Amino acid sequence: MDTLKNAHYGRNPRSILALCIVTIGLIGLLGYGIHWGIVAVLSFFVIPTLVDVAFNPVATFELDDNGIRWKNATQEAELGFHQIKSVHVATRLGVAFRITLIMYDEAKVRIPQDVLPPRADLEAALEHHNIPLKRDRLRLI
Repeated sequence: MDTLKNAHYGRNPRSILALCIVTIGLIGLLGYGIHWGIVAVLSFFVIPTLVDVAFNPVATFELDDNGIRWKNATQEAELGFHQIKSVHVATRLGVAFRITLIMYDEAKVRIPQDVLPPRADLEAALEHHNIPLKRDRLRLI
């Protein structure tokens, strides 16, 4: 099987568009006469997107015949398949999913959300490498 690679960039068209729309909306609120203090408080919600667009953090994920590797702004890991006992896939109410690796020593390693590839691709790659999958459907947390 080919290597499964995935990369997410902080500076992407969706983030830039959202930042522009919110900025125009905040300026519109000021023009409409809303107190600048309220607009300043509302602008705090834009700061994470502004940081992503400004610094363009990269989150990568790779799964090949040697194991799984990922890297984001806060975490970097490399695990061989010989260390992984099973994979727990939990679907949340928001249709997002979380992947937890269960190791042979019973330790649990959660793959960060920002590095995850599309779910179907990841599950197919894990099944190709004979890693048991346990699926949990619709959990609250």
